[in-house]
Amino acid sequence: MQFFYRSIKMRISNALGVLLLGAAIALPVRAPAQVSISVNLSKQLGPEISLFAYSQADHGVWQTSYRNWTPVTIYDYNGHYYRKSVKGSRAVVVYSRNGEYFLPPQDNAWVGKDKRYNYKRQPTEVDRGRAKSKDQNPGRGRGKP
Repeated sequence: MQFFYRSIKMRISNALGVLLLGAAIALPVRAPAQVSISVNLSKQLGPEISLFAYSQADHGVWQTSYRNWTPVTIYDYNGHYYRKSVKGSRAVVVYSRNGEYFLPPQDNAWVGKDKRYNYKRQPTEVDRGRAKSKDQNPGRGRGKP
């Protein structure tokens, strides 16, 4: 009888061993290359930028205030904006003031007025659709997502 129990015990041990080995082989392995790419890309891009829509109340009357704004090139990558470019990103020129990034005015009279601005890289309708209004981002710091 004792032999019978040892035999069953041995079979159960072997079966569990095979199951555990099979599970270990079947488990997905973390791909170091994928992790490395996302970490490296994050380092290259830097922090994400919040982009706001132009507002006369927040940014002043553009005809007199635009001289206090600084045109800057930011980069759209996968629907998010960054200060640094990477392969596949799209350059967009916006304005910056006090650490805040915002779109230029949509007034047709603005086009060509600011000689510092690169009008070839002005925002598209997609960019305008992504831009936040001030009331969409209450309590957040300037330039932070």
